[in-house]
Amino acid sequence: MINENKVKLMTRLAMHEQKEGKDALRQHKYYKSDYISIRMIDTVITITLAYILAVILWGITKNDYILNQLVRLDIKPLAIRLISIYLIILIIYIFISYVVYSLRYIKIMEMNRKYADLLKELYIEYKKEQAEQKEADMGGFESDEQNT
Repeated sequence: MINENKVKLMTRLAMHEQKEGKDALRQHKYYKSDYISIRMIDTVITITLAYILAVILWGITKNDYILNQLVRLDIKPLAIRLISIYLIILIIYIFISYVVYSLRYIKIMEMNRKYADLLKELYIEYKKEQAEQKEADMGGFESDEQNT
């Protein structure tokens, strides 16, 4: 006979594994500091590449200004301004990524805790079923004796 509770639990576990739990189960192996550090490194690389692309695009549109600065050999103020803008943007995005990935890690751990709770419930259902099967093999239930 099919145990409905067991089927429901297995369905919920399978849905968890297919949807939001897929990434959560993969990220569970990281400590919080490692998870956040990896994500922040990704953020720094992404912001750096985006900033370089933005500076190149700005340079294409303002090539007269840049050439004028190069001719006057007055490149230092331009470089200081570009680097300071980059550092300000980088610091802001690092802070944002730290907050976002800290919250995301907490959410991942909560999803993994719920998944572990479902696994425990399924384990308990299996144990109940084994106990009932063992009792049935040894002589049946009281209700079986009353029916005969």
